[in-house]
Amino acid sequence: MLKTWGLAALLLAFSSARAGTAALPDAQVFDLFAQVIVHGDAPAQRALAQYMQGDKGVAIAAALAGVSHLDDAPEMADWPQAAAALRARQASVRCTTDSVQYPHGPDGDSALVDYRCTLPDLMALLPVYRQHPVPFNGPHPPQMAPTLAAAYTQLLADAPDRERNVTLAFERDRGGRWRADPSPLMGTLADAFLPFFEWNEHPPGEDR
Repeated sequence: MLKTWGLAALLLAFSSARAGTAALPDAQVFDLFAQVIVHGDAPAQRALAQYMQGDKGVAIAAALAGVSHLDDAPEMADWPQAAAALRARQASVRCTTDSVQYPHGPDGDSALVDYRCTLPDLMALLPVYRQHPVPFNGPHPPQMAPTLAAAYTQLLADAPDRERNVTLAFERDRGGRWRADPSPLMGTLADAFLPFFEWNEHPPGEDR
């Protein structure tokens, strides 16, 4: 659920960004996108807004930073300790550019950027989750049971890292600036830290 928040507004903002002159190396731009999406990093957000230029740039960078606030998910509403543990573990996440492909050459209008991300592996929580699932189809916002919240909080501190690869497709706008559909990275981040909806939709170990 969280990974779809604001996505339509983000895509609309990207499609209507004003033309201008790109002034940053590609590698720095790709890194800025990851920093803003994963961490809501304030310096990176300002740099990305300046790169995108104008009011649209500010709005795009703010919207991307907003999706990093996983602790605002409704599952966290009654569990400040869990939210704090999520923030602390999220701060340790690293998403670095692993490779860049330019299908039409470096001066072309598209790029495929592969990021390598270190994210917590919360699969050890699954046995507890099977006993205390989070409902997403009821009349109330989804919330964790106390037993699940306690186990989740502890596991965020203890869970091993797992490397995941995520690819974002970038395109140049009319001003030569890169823009991207951020949903693959947003979704990977949300599924890593808040896997409950995905576990309900596609229970691990069951054929799809």
